[in-house]
Amino acid sequence: MSLCLPTYVVIDASSSMKPHEAVLNATLSRLHYNLATNPRVSEFARVSVVAFSTDVHVVIPMSDMEQVPTMPEVICGGRTEYGKTFERLRQCIEQDVSTLRAQHYSVLRPTIFFLTDGGPTDALWQNSFRALVDRSWPRHPHVIAYGFGDAQRTVLERVATKALFIADGSDTESALSGAISGLLNSLIASSKTGQMQIATDVKGFEYVQVAQEYVD
Repeated sequence: MSLCLPTYVVIDASSSMKPHEAVLNATLSRLHYNLATNPRVSEFARVSVVAFSTDVHVVIPMSDMEQVPTMPEVICGGRTEYGKTFERLRQCIEQDVSTLRAQHYSVLRPTIFFLTDGGPTDALWQNSFRALVDRSWPRHPHVIAYGFGDAQRTVLERVATKALFIADGSDTESALSGAISGLLNSLIASSKTGQMQIATDVKGFEYVQVAQEYVD
């Protein structure tokens, strides 16, 4: 059986990202190109791209990026709804892991790369998050968080279960590019070892070790 890492790239597309929309889409296109042209990574990491604001949009469902011709455009606007996002991710993971197993993959623990430039606008998001990372659910994912702009470190310390990166003052567009590069380097390293590896040296970010509660 081939190993497979279900990977979710979860991007904040709320109104605060609107001024950076063109750079966001260019950065996502670069991610797509790098994944699609690296056969080892695209075979190992099945990737889904999710954009969230007031609503949650699965921009690309779980895919071999070699088979995805282009990255659809993300439109920014709306609130920063964490709760709906975590609910939708749990649904996606449940479905995607079953699909990958049916395709005879040996499925590693799903990994979420969570990129945000702001704090949650919904008060009860932690209920949905607890359900997502509940260790009694066999498919609970790792969460690697990248915060920039007005993202709240204290909030992201509760979201990140595997690693946390906080922008060190770089502008939003540079930080966004750095986060995607860090994500890509993590997937490249993981594809070489066959297990989740985190690239901790990310340009423009401070690496923060997270609380040990969720770490395997």
